[in-house]
Amino acid sequence: MLLDPDLLASVVSAHRAQGLDLLELFAEQTVTSAMVLKDGRIADATSGRELGVGIRMRRGRSFVYSHANDIAPAAVLDVARKAASLAAGLPSSDDAPAGRTGAPASAPVTGPGGGDGAARDGTAACFGDRAHQASLLLSVPDLVAEVGDVTSVTAVLRNEHRVRDIANSLGARASGADTRRRLAVTVTLGPSTSPASARASIAVNAPEARLGEDAVREAVHEAVRRARARVGASPAPTGEMPVVLAAGTGAVLIHEACGHGLEADHLSRRSSAFQDLLGRRVGPSDLHVVDDGGLAGAWGSSEFDDEGHRTARTPLVESGILVGYMWDLAHLPAPHDAAPVNGRRQNYQCPPLPRMTNTLVLPGSVAPGDIVADTPQGIYVARLGSGRVNTATGDFVFAATEAYAIRGGRLCEPLADCSLIGNGPEVLRGIDAIGTDFAMGPPGNCGKDGQTLPVGYGQPTLRVRTGLRIGGTKA
Repeated sequence: MLLDPDLLASVVSAHRAQGLDLLELFAEQTVTSAMVLKDGRIADATSGRELGVGIRMRRGRSFVYSHANDIAPAAVLDVARKAASLAAGLPSSDDAPAGRTGAPASAPVTGPGGGDGAARDGTAACFGDRAHQASLLLSVPDLVAEVGDVTSVTAVLRNEHRVRDIANSLGARASGADTRRRLAVTVTLGPSTSPASARASIAVNAPEARLGEDAVREAVHEAVRRARARVGASPAPTGEMPVVLAAGTGAVLIHEACGHGLEADHLSRRSSAFQDLLGRRVGPSDLHVVDDGGLAGAWGSSEFDDEGHRTARTPLVESGILVGYMWDLAHLPAPHDAAPVNGRRQNYQCPPLPRMTNTLVLPGSVAPGDIVADTPQGIYVARLGSGRVNTATGDFVFAATEAYAIRGGRLCEPLADCSLIGNGPEVLRGIDAIGTDFAMGPPGNCGKDGQTLPVGYGQPTLRVRTGLRIGGTKA
């Protein structure tokens, strides 16, 4: 626990007369470490520590936010006074425009660090098995040598131990820690005139979990397999055609093209392609989409969100009908029976935003092999890369880092320089087959409004019959 249990009462008592709708304290300490393997040796090792508190005061839909890099009671009370001076200028609840959130006013305060007990815990979590972590990294070149023909390999192992303590004037109180570990392996192979590179990553999100040798071997072999698939790949075709998305990785498309449009701040700004569609059909009758921040071990999971609410599964699409959005406290309409469990922030310096955690398309009833066999011609996307989406229109473009042609219901040659172009709502409507083979995708990070957070995603094999256009280079 980072905050003194009596501190909230002191702060609330000092500012009760201001007529605030919410006063929130968020204390955090994050300890990180990283090791980089390059040219067969550990080329770099770094570590860091952040400690601080953020205080939010809200009246109506407007709020101020102040933060300090100290959690001592005197420092917290000082930053609360600074926030209160800013909050005095907030409009009354009746004057605040409904459905809109004011931009945060920030008054950062500096001071000496604190929280030595939490610091020791975080240091142990990140560095307690440093020898084991170094051994894992140093095993990567030997694992690569087993498969041959690799010209270079790099690997990065990162650890993060994050302790949070949250309390607010509405009665929320939460305290706990998350520990994440992630290994990414990148290999290059092929002729020097046209080398091919690929990346694979593994991760764990649990206090006592460790990365094992078998998992590292799997990551190395997967990176090599992906790189080999890119050697001599054929140019991708162009035009609209059926696309089969492999189990796991394809959910990043649902995350970007659809998920962001279901976050409440986009709705409040009326900048969502899913505006006013609640209760209406948005996909086939066997389509079920949820956001689940409590999924055990998933990369985007945590026991509670960054506003102190216990995480839970939020249904978004049920039987093809849009049934819910993702809420935080600032955007939850009143009265409303939805739970605000998606308030997330990058760190104590940032106010929370409504964000996805683990975006999941639930399994359907079709055997995955039958989906491919029933596709006379199209594209099979085994792995998606980066992309861009316009949440207001739903239009997006994504790079497919591993894709194959489908002809006669069979997977054929690998394709290079393949991109997917479409529209989120149209893609949901274009889904016509959902497999039984649910899988989680690789660990990811999602950026929004300058804040980057860990996210997970998963889905079974999906076929989008209509609504996706392939952008390739084939003449």
